[in-house]
Amino acid sequence: MREHVRALPLRLRFLAGESTGSYVTRLAARNGLTVGRLLDSVGEGLSAAEVDPRYTELYVNRAARERLAALAGRPVEELVRALPSLGEEHLLPDGKSGQPLWRWPWEPRGGYLVRGCALCAATRDAGGSVWLISPDTWHICIQHGRFMDNSRDDRELFIDLSRGPHVLEAERRRADLVRALGPAGRALVADAFGVLAHIGSAPRLGTSRTTPLELLPSVVRIASVLVSAERRRLSGQLSRREFEQLLGQAASELGYRIGWGLQAWSTQHSPLGSPVPRPQRGTHLPLAAPHQQAGGMQSVEELTCVPWKVLADVERPYG
Repeated sequence: MREHVRALPLRLRFLAGESTGSYVTRLAARNGLTVGRLLDSVGEGLSAAEVDPRYTELYVNRAARERLAALAGRPVEELVRALPSLGEEHLLPDGKSGQPLWRWPWEPRGGYLVRGCALCAATRDAGGSVWLISPDTWHICIQHGRFMDNSRDDRELFIDLSRGPHVLEAERRRADLVRALGPAGRALVADAFGVLAHIGSAPRLGTSRTTPLELLPSVVRIASVLVSAERRRLSGQLSRREFEQLLGQAASELGYRIGWGLQAWSTQHSPLGSPVPRPQRGTHLPLAAPHQQAGGMQSVEELTCVPWKVLADVERPYG
């Protein structure tokens, strides 16, 4: 169907991680169209077309994705790399006879809509607000030192991190870890949040807008310990005694009273009798039990294997 759709006159530069709804809204405005008029060319809608992208995400099926790529004048692969909700796991079912379909549900089917960095958006000629689709409720722009979250309050669009260089450095390290290790890296970072959640004096995710900033430096330090232990575990050369010695030393050095959390984590990550094959591509660690998968929009709470056994006043201790 793509050959029957002509590219719009004016194109847009992508903002990495942008929601499809945000991008389509910007693309329509750039070309002097309403969102509904643009979506008429994408396919058949199953809900109202004029929706504010700060509240919900736009989803399409495979045929509609092809049409959207044609309208944007971009290869499908380029759209998928930039717009997470266009990935295979988020596509709507194919319509009858290959009918292209789109949908604005009442809320995202996975992840959270988080405000994008306005400075990044400005470099890409974005005229208004840009919204990202994120597995968690916050996003840190390392380039411009800004913290954004899923707040819709336009009075405070971001938190300036120029006075918190340690937080930016922690975010750099977290991003590098995930980039190097892939989905297993995301799971181990989530496990580090889970380990911290066992400390009675530690703030809980979800209790304050700035809690992720308070936790992140500690999370990265704990995650580096978990990565080291997991590498040895997956090699099949780590005994239970060595495992306990490694984590005991880490608890002593980190000084966060995290022994209980580390013990809970080690119970889930039992030593293996034989090595786990590594992925063929890059340096990614393989996912192994208890982590069977790490979906792109799974939150910290959904990814962590550390069980929640500490009494708390919040329903969601991790997120």
